[in-house]
Amino acid sequence: MFDGYLTNPITYDRLEQHFLDHFTAGIQATKLRAEDFRSPHYNVFFEDGTKDREANPIFSAKHLPSGNIVRVVICGSHPEYTELRKRVGDNDAQVELCLFIALADMQRTMETTVIWAKQQAS
Repeated sequence: MFDGYLTNPITYDRLEQHFLDHFTAGIQATKLRAEDFRSPHYNVFFEDGTKDREANPIFSAKHLPSGNIVRVVICGSHPEYTELRKRVGDNDAQVELCLFIALADMQRTMETTVIWAKQQAS
């Protein structure tokens, strides 16, 4: 369904929107405050205004009250699903959860982003 996302900007944008739609629906279904989240958090553009479509990240969100971030990176060369947490921000006060995935891990990853959102709100 999303094969060719790196070579076709329309497919890439649909994939990116698919992640965002799932996250938004998960927030609404769990009755979390949508205004507590900003997505995308990383919105990467080149100097000339062209959108960076390299799937790093394909999805990102920030929980505004805590400052914690989730980021999803699709890695064609590293097909094993990996979760990495690292301290970020001023004085390393926030945590960023980075999910390194293959496209086949998309459903699992989208579910993980909603679980992450619920954890932030508790």
